[in-house]
Amino acid sequence: MNNILNQLYYGEINPSEKPAPATKRYIENRELICSTENKLLEQFPDCKELLDTYTDVLHIEAQLECEADFERGFRLGALIAAELSQPIE
Repeated sequence: MNNILNQLYYGEINPSEKPAPATKRYIENRELICSTENKLLEQFPDCKELLDTYTDVLHIEAQLECEADFERGFRLGALIAAELSQPIE
């Protein structure tokens, strides 16, 4: 049996492994992040370690937000599925 629950259980699917969206908005934002970081390093070269720490912490925060969003989405999907299984009144 190869249903979605088995795939989740056996690690055959992992939503967080999906690549970042290749939308125009995402690409433009990513380029802005890189150019801003480069400008900061040019103006404040001795702050590289501090900037690296700052970006690492931001990435951790984003990961924690993604985990919480995934959990909320999964719970919402389960609630929707449960409601759909109820008879129509």
